[in-house]
Amino acid sequence: MLKNRNSQPHRQGAGVTAWRIVVALLALCLVAASCTSTDDASVDGDAGTTDSDSITQSTAAASSDRERSATADEDSDDMADEQQTGALDDAAAEEDIEAAVAEDAGDEEMAVGGGLSQSDSEHSAEPEVEPYEPTQRRRTEPDQFVDYGVNPFVDTDDDPFSTFALDVDTASYTIARNFLDGGQLPPFEAVRVEEFVNYFDGGYDDEIDEFTISVDAAPSPFADTGDLLLRVGVQAPHVVSDAVRPDSIIVVLDSSGSMNQEIGTGNDRTRRIELVYDAVDLLLEGLEPETRVGVVAYADWARTVSRPAAVGRNHDDLIRRIERDVRPSGSTNVADGLVAGYRMAESEADAGRDVLVLLFSDGVANVGATETDRILRQLGERADIGLSTIGVGLGPFNDELMEQLANRADGSYHYIDDHDEAWRLLGDDVTSFVSVAARDAKVQVIFNPDTVAAYRLLGFENRDVADRDFRNDAVDAGEVAISQSATALYELTLVDPDARSRRSSETLAKVTLRYQRPASENITEVSETIRGSDARRSFDNADRHFRLAAVAAEFAEVLRQSWFVDDPLMRTLRHEAEGLARDFRGDADVAELAQLITAAQRLG
Repeated sequence: MLKNRNSQPHRQGAGVTAWRIVVALLALCLVAASCTSTDDASVDGDAGTTDSDSITQSTAAASSDRERSATADEDSDDMADEQQTGALDDAAAEEDIEAAVAEDAGDEEMAVGGGLSQSDSEHSAEPEVEPYEPTQRRRTEPDQFVDYGVNPFVDTDDDPFSTFALDVDTASYTIARNFLDGGQLPPFEAVRVEEFVNYFDGGYDDEIDEFTISVDAAPSPFADTGDLLLRVGVQAPHVVSDAVRPDSIIVVLDSSGSMNQEIGTGNDRTRRIELVYDAVDLLLEGLEPETRVGVVAYADWARTVSRPAAVGRNHDDLIRRIERDVRPSGSTNVADGLVAGYRMAESEADAGRDVLVLLFSDGVANVGATETDRILRQLGERADIGLSTIGVGLGPFNDELMEQLANRADGSYHYIDDHDEAWRLLGDDVTSFVSVAARDAKVQVIFNPDTVAAYRLLGFENRDVADRDFRNDAVDAGEVAISQSATALYELTLVDPDARSRRSSETLAKVTLRYQRPASENITEVSETIRGSDARRSFDNADRHFRLAAVAAEFAEVLRQSWFVDDPLMRTLRHEAEGLARDFRGDADVAELAQLITAAQRLG
């Protein structure tokens, strides 16, 4: 019995042990399966990493070698209409923009006649070029900016047309300067190349009652050897027969609590609202005496400060009323303020007057409608009412709202950070600032694929216009005031980068400006052609305003971390900027640009 009693536990222990072995084996099987799965995933992950590394290396190589590529639509039927490329001879370039580009298709030569016809434009496809998206992000709160990416190089054989709305805004440069003066690099989202360039005088000649186009080119010290930098300048005349000067201006003032914050540094510190008082005083002083001015202020809600009346003898009284009644407090109901301003403007417009609404704000909408689309829907569409915006202060500041309101409501966007900037914008020639010399102005550049292999537009990422819409006058574009100028820069990779090709009489590109004259509403086109022989042999021999535009644009490229910028570039940039300061001796703006580049190099 004892033996049996002893053996029974032994048999039970053996059974348990066996069972444990079975469980262990099952567990091992499961672990093995799991490991296999993990290994597979790891292999996949490694493959993904390899692909990612390969892509990164490829991108880095593309950045360093400056490979010029763009993604094109694979639909041959659609692309046939858009990719009408070929020889751009001188006669075609001079006679007609649409005949400038032709395509060799076998034995047939198809010339572009009459532009893209209506039927062509309906079926043509835009090349699908994705703008570069930066991988790094800086924290921009409490300021709000939007990154519109960086334009890539476009293969001219794929798309010889480059079309964009004209832009005369300057806010981005002033905002970046404000950050640098405060000892910080600006968020790259705050940097728009075209606004850096537009801040400076282009040095263009103007004609009476006609817009002029200037096109010049030279090698750039900031690009690959053999590449050209092309400058396209548009100058509005100082004398315009059918410009629209507003009979009434409705000033909408932000009086929310954030307007009580100080801006500036050192002895230049002031409250935002005081800078607005100063700016409005400059505005009223420069207007024609018969110009009617109304004032609306807003915080939690909007209120009327002054009904529209001729500014002449009311100037001093109106300023006293603004300083007394417009005091910072409460939240920011931008929508309510603009709606009240627009209702006042509509009453003026219904009486047959041309009206401009001018918004002064930090743009930080936190009550009511806070998004651009919703605000614009509340305002409605009135072609006889323009809206320009002037930003004030940082931290908080909503650059996106201020810029988009102006862009989409037929106005311009600027930024003031001190009394000098307020004077620069409003103290010199207010009549020109508030007038309109051209509506829906847009530019189309046609590059010759026989001479230009690829091109890249610097900036204008959020001002793109479909090529087929260049002559579609229902498409909104840019507004330009009397005497204003705008500049666009292109980097060009030539088919034959040898210096001898630059002495060629072959056309590089043809530029056409299309706009509507505001009073007569007549559509006007102006064109200009540039040949290889027109390009300067060296950057040092180029026009000093050309070099200034190049330095301003490249500075913006550095600040926004463009993937086309090489690390050692800042030394070259600083050298060129210091040279420009000597060439523009006595020009405070150019001297300041050189100082800002030095500051950015130190901070970077």
